[in-house]
Amino acid sequence: MKIEFVFDIVYPMSYVAFQKLKQNWNEHTATRVELLPIQRVPEIPEQGLDVLQYLTDKYGASAANRKLEMTKFAAYSEDVIVNIEHMKRMPNSQLAHQAILALDNILDQYALTQALFHALFAHGQDIADIHVLKSIIEGIGLDGSKVLRSIQHKDIADRQHEITQYVKSKGQHPIPFYLVDGEVNDQTFSTQELRQLFHRAS
Repeated sequence: MKIEFVFDIVYPMSYVAFQKLKQNWNEHTATRVELLPIQRVPEIPEQGLDVLQYLTDKYGASAANRKLEMTKFAAYSEDVIVNIEHMKRMPNSQLAHQAILALDNILDQYALTQALFHALFAHGQDIADIHVLKSIIEGIGLDGSKVLRSIQHKDIADRQHEITQYVKSKGQHPIPFYLVDGEVNDQTFSTQELRQLFHRAS
């Protein structure tokens, strides 16, 4: 059984889902889930996107604030630290995703993903800034300069494009979600459901 976790590092619900994934963490399950970071809004400018304004334009002011509060509640229910002020600006996630993909070791990928989530939603760091990203990478014990050099390789950009096209081929679906043997499965966001999924995969 092939299990793939589709997420965008700048989506707070991806952070919540990742924490649920960690609740089932052990040496076996860690190698059974492939991380597929995808930039859901590729047109985000380099300076980032004003999420509150974006949601207000789309849904109205009251609905926009309600969506942020609902996300904060979902995070709180999983003991995830999310500062709602840090949710109001969405940085461009391309560089962060490339850094994850540049790592060969799945455990390093998991560690960097966790560190990026925490840096963004708990501390409001600009993960699109290369100096900030280098600091986050080095904070988990990796060589920041080496990883950033790896990002420049064409195969990383090719891999990112390949993942994007693969996920798009599955149709429009709210992020985050799982692909199980290539099929969309979004019914795996409870601890029990994930445990059963990993048990079947074993």
